Amino acid sequence: MTGDERRDPTDAPDTVPQPDPRDLALIDELRAAALRLDPVPPSAVTAARESLALRRLDSWLAELTRDTTVDELALAGVRGAPPRLLTFEADGLTVEVEVTATAGSVQLVGQLVPPQPARIEVHHRGGISEVRADELGRFSAGDIARGPTRLLCTPAGDPAARATQTDWVVL
Repeated sequence: MTGDERRDPTDAPDTVPQPDPRDLALIDELRAAALRLDPVPPSAVTAARESLALRRLDSWLAELTRDTTVDELALAGVRGAPPRLLTFEADGLTVEVEVTATAGSVQLVGQLVPPQPARIEVHHRGGISEVRADELGRFSAGDIARGPTRLLCTPAGDPAARATQTDWVVL
């Protein structure tokens, strides 16, 4: 193509090429084989539905901003398995959580910043565990089932205060 034969980007074909029917048939066969030979576990389907369920409209969303499992390479020289540290941030509240693995479950120890008393609901595969953060914002929750987990933090003492919920994270 010479400089005088520049193509106009608005000159797009009027039709979109259609896939070969043989390719579509092969995709359908592969999909059926995958469903038959390696079905999605029902617990994974349930966890996916729950994680995508409508968030509470009356709460702030605290997004995951730090997860030490992402930084595992930096800890390669450390002996033993350090606890996992998570940080969730929302407008006006930071939730810091240390996750320690126990036999078949996890233990959470956390801190609200700024420090404040609150009711903390830990939503996890095993149900909802409710704990309290003290006046320094400290809380602890044990025997949390491994899997998708989120926290719902409701400030104590002010019924009109807006709750903050974290992103779902797999523990």
